[in-house]
Amino acid sequence: MAVETTGEITVEVDRATAFAVIRNPARLARCIPGCKDLVELAPDKYTAVLSSQVAFMTLSFNVTIDVTQIDEPGMLEARISGDAVGLAGHVVATARVNLEATAEHRTTIRYATEVGLTGKLGGLGQPVFKATSAKMAREFGANLKKEIEGA
Repeated sequence: MAVETTGEITVEVDRATAFAVIRNPARLARCIPGCKDLVELAPDKYTAVLSSQVAFMTLSFNVTIDVTQIDEPGMLEARISGDAVGLAGHVVATARVNLEATAEHRTTIRYATEVGLTGKLGGLGQPVFKATSAKMAREFGANLKKEIEGA
């Protein structure tokens, strides 16, 4: 089961400033709901714990994050994969952020994720998981806007 979510925000900073926040792993991690314990393993390779409330349970994943594409200051893409903590399940996701200068000090940021769950977690049901993913995408967008404009 793969679920795709997208979102868009506009920030009142230039594209280079917005990209600098997105390129900073610690600052970007603060924007991701449920992301904690981010550790850099190598340039553009990290581990973290991702947790989320899905339906009636909290799911946690030990993940590896690999930045797979960078086109500064316009795009960043990463691949996330890992195993559920305490349950049989695996997550594989792709996350992409595109930045477009829409005025001298205004940038539109579009973000998209495609998340796939396997094992028992894949049986949760797409409507439940899709609703949770959409909520997390909205939270990410709001957090990212605060993080960038607070810069």
